[in-house]
Amino acid sequence: MSASRPIARRGRHRGVWLSGWALTALGAAGAAQALDTRLVASGLTQPLFATAPLADGRLFVAEQGGTIKVVQGGVTRTFLSVAVTNAGEQGLLGLAFDPNYGVAGTAGFGRFFINYIDPASRDTVIASYRTSAATGLADPASRLEVLRVDQPAGRTNHKAGWIGFKPGDANHLFIATGDGGGSNDPDNRAQNKGDLLGKMLRVDINRDDFADPALNYGVPAGNPFVGQAGARGEIYALGLRNPYRNSFDRLSGNLWIGDVGQGQREEIDFIAAASPGGHNFGWRQREGNIATPGISDVPTPGLTGPVLDYTRGFGASVTGGYVVRDAGSPLDGRYVFGDFVSGRIFAIAADGSVQTMAGATELTAALDAGLGGAIGNVSSFGQGALGEFYIVDYGGKVVQVVPEPATAALMLAGAALLWARRRFLR
Repeated sequence: MSASRPIARRGRHRGVWLSGWALTALGAAGAAQALDTRLVASGLTQPLFATAPLADGRLFVAEQGGTIKVVQGGVTRTFLSVAVTNAGEQGLLGLAFDPNYGVAGTAGFGRFFINYIDPASRDTVIASYRTSAATGLADPASRLEVLRVDQPAGRTNHKAGWIGFKPGDANHLFIATGDGGGSNDPDNRAQNKGDLLGKMLRVDINRDDFADPALNYGVPAGNPFVGQAGARGEIYALGLRNPYRNSFDRLSGNLWIGDVGQGQREEIDFIAAASPGGHNFGWRQREGNIATPGISDVPTPGLTGPVLDYTRGFGASVTGGYVVRDAGSPLDGRYVFGDFVSGRIFAIAADGSVQTMAGATELTAALDAGLGGAIGNVSSFGQGALGEFYIVDYGGKVVQVVPEPATAALMLAGAALLWARRRFLR
């Protein structure tokens, strides 16, 4: 992620595609679906993530400087503030609500997790907090450190930051770590199974395997490298450079990883929901689909290639997105991602097949022309409890992607006609 390069802007148009069911509903009218945006929050400071764990109108936004804001009904309040160091790519980098956040009587009730860089040690810290029933805000006194990952001294980039839960699994927290910084992973950490950097980790947050009070998690027995000599059992996948933004498909459970590239390629990786893990995505030997320039490591057999990579002609820092699961959206069923440096946003098929940018649909111009205003550096995407789809602009705002009003009306009319036709033919 870098904010030093200017945002490229393209001509504005409203060309969009039709998803299967909407094509049936709207085809007779010859209407093309169009996208719009709605401003949800503004005046934020370097926002990096947005999420809504409950369908109660609240949107939570993490800011790089260490603050989580809660936005509801146009009012923004501070939910939690933590001390961080935010030089370079450091700061408050990740936020995840327990799947049982709203379920009273469970271990996860009122609990959420954050990923940040400690201002004293400069290490990655995963900590949990509880929401106060009295105030509806985070209770700072409830802090529990789950784990920390040593970071190399003097390097401020490649800290990754995403954390998340797989749908249907309230026990295991997934944690994405970068390689710790420096060009071409100078310590070769991403390929080292004895190091937690450059990995996707999976830990059990409802178990404690350690006597150390600073370690409050369990190592899942089903993790792929448990019991392997010299390997850390927390590792679920390896060979990642800076998997800054990732997501689970809320319908299928597939994991999508946006791994920021070095100097040639940006890549999107994929792990199917049924997979036991163990993937090696190739960094530092591979950058996307090419051998990393300047690296002469002996190739590791069995590497997993990306489902998509792109060159510097499209951008220079991929921002992983989501498979949109919103039946009212023209993007329903598509994987949408962006690029922080170029500001461009694209959609591809969400079946996990290998694809190229030639088959991607660019959404940038249509989204820039939305009522939410032009989008600058795409620092993250977000998803609400009901599948609402958000874009986080590092410049200080969050917008929700919605159908153009006229299109939404046509979609409803088409759906009503289909329902009536099916009833008539019964």
